[in-house]
Amino acid sequence: MPSVYTVCFCGTACARDEGEVTRYWDYKLLGLFAKNDQRLISHKDIFDKGTGYIPVRLHTEISTHLQDTKKSVTVRGVGENDWYDQMDTCDPLDATLPGAPEELRKYARTYSEGNQRTMGGQIAGWADAALALHAASRAAASGAEQYNFVGHSRGAVESIMAAWFLYAYGGEACRNIPINIFAIDPVPGTGEWYGIQTQLPPNVVNYVGVYAWDHLDVGFSAVIPRPNARMTQQREHEAIEGRGLGSTWQTLANNRQLADPLLASDLPKPEGYRLYATRGRHSTVAGIGTTDGLYDPKKFSDDVAAVPRLIYKMARGYLTRWGTTFHTKSQVRDTVRQLRKRIHTAHSHFDAMAGGQTRTSRYVSRQSVRRVSSIHGVLGWNKYYFEDVVGTPPYRLAYPCTIEQTGGGWVDWTFL
Repeated sequence: MPSVYTVCFCGTACARDEGEVTRYWDYKLLGLFAKNDQRLISHKDIFDKGTGYIPVRLHTEISTHLQDTKKSVTVRGVGENDWYDQMDTCDPLDATLPGAPEELRKYARTYSEGNQRTMGGQIAGWADAALALHAASRAAASGAEQYNFVGHSRGAVESIMAAWFLYAYGGEACRNIPINIFAIDPVPGTGEWYGIQTQLPPNVVNYVGVYAWDHLDVGFSAVIPRPNARMTQQREHEAIEGRGLGSTWQTLANNRQLADPLLASDLPKPEGYRLYATRGRHSTVAGIGTTDGLYDPKKFSDDVAAVPRLIYKMARGYLTRWGTTFHTKSQVRDTVRQLRKRIHTAHSHFDAMAGGQTRTSRYVSRQSVRRVSSIHGVLGWNKYYFEDVVGTPPYRLAYPCTIEQTGGGWVDWTFL
């Protein structure tokens, strides 16, 4: 069994203790109107006790604590500091990946340390390249023979970017080290979608993506990366992969985009590439069990929490299959069958998350359907309707669709 290094990427505005503690800010420290009370920032009870915030909880179950170890590391979310302390600043980012160009190192230094907590940073997400370089540098320095990446939101996108940085800049020692990715609702945000977000590099052996059905907020279009030639086993794809890399970190993969998994195709199904759809919002799939996917612990529901419990079990199962060793047992005792039954007999909660209305075509641009994309670039219309690329959900499962729902893409989807 090869030695394995696991990197757990947090999503936007998530610290490296997300879900493990309840956090307050002291108004007096902020000098805001000399208030004596505290402001609640994040309550750990919005998360299911068995799963916590899934990337952070998985790390603690691998490493036994929140700090980095030789087996596992967490990466903070964009627009946030490492530990969420009110007056804290960030730990420096690692940019020691041997072949990383100075342009990328310089870019990363902007987001490396100091106070990184900004609303603008959370919206723009520009720190994702710096965090991806940090993860790649840590992985390369680990000396491991295999890397397993798990991430949520922009953290999941960073896992793809980090794989590209290892392939492009890791040198002979790291270029071909196999990487497995478990991506939980990867969302690049509203900025430019780079080619290193929409195409898997050749060093990725397995990609598992889990996508939320009921998150319709603007700016949360999910990315579904294209399989690599290892997965498709097509000679023409190998030829495209043989093209040179782009001259900048942003354009590394722009000339190497392979077949679109969201378009119908007669190609054989790719190997090592699995896509899942699940009920719930962007936060639900990462561990939050509230009925609206928001942040009031009084709205916690065991029925809704069945979704993160299922994703948690899946993540542990895949990571274990890929060689990650856990030092604690799974904290979720429900079986997969029990969890799926609970999800699909409590569908009213999930319907309400998407506005509480039946999915219809009454609105212009089908506003009651989520958008997803596998296309890099800034054009907002380079996106698909989620329900159109997955095929028709099984009738026995509660996945609401509009009457326009059609077709399905090249890759088969599994409905949880």
